[in-house]
Amino acid sequence: MNKIILSAFSFLLLIFNGTAAEANPKTEAIPQNRFPSLMERAFMRSLDGTILDIMSNYGDNQLFEYGRIEKISGNDPYDVSLRVIGFEGAHNPPYKLIRMTIRIPGDKGANYSVLSYSHNLISDKEFDKLTEYATYD
Repeated sequence: MNKIILSAFSFLLLIFNGTAAEANPKTEAIPQNRFPSLMERAFMRSLDGTILDIMSNYGDNQLFEYGRIEKISGNDPYDVSLRVIGFEGAHNPPYKLIRMTIRIPGDKGANYSVLSYSHNLISDKEFDKLTEYATYD
């Protein structure tokens, strides 16, 4: 009986070469020098409430526009890095560039977890550059 178990174990080691297979998470960067695809626009639209919630939690109680996904990485969960431009009043300056990376689904059963968050005021020139390919036809 021991010979059979040992033979089976040896056979399995030969097949799998004694190594364990690891998941290879991928990263997909979204080109920022062209208009967003229909899929990117739909995904950003689905994140609207999440983005507003995160902004509020970090003290940015304002609205946003010109959202872009910068990259997505992982293999469930996914880490989504995105940026939006916050504004005050009727889409007027001061404009604030807000970048965040969120994990979907989040840790401990949450819908999302915030991995990073940053914000800074941007000039009109920076605004023009960031929104060059962000408008939708």
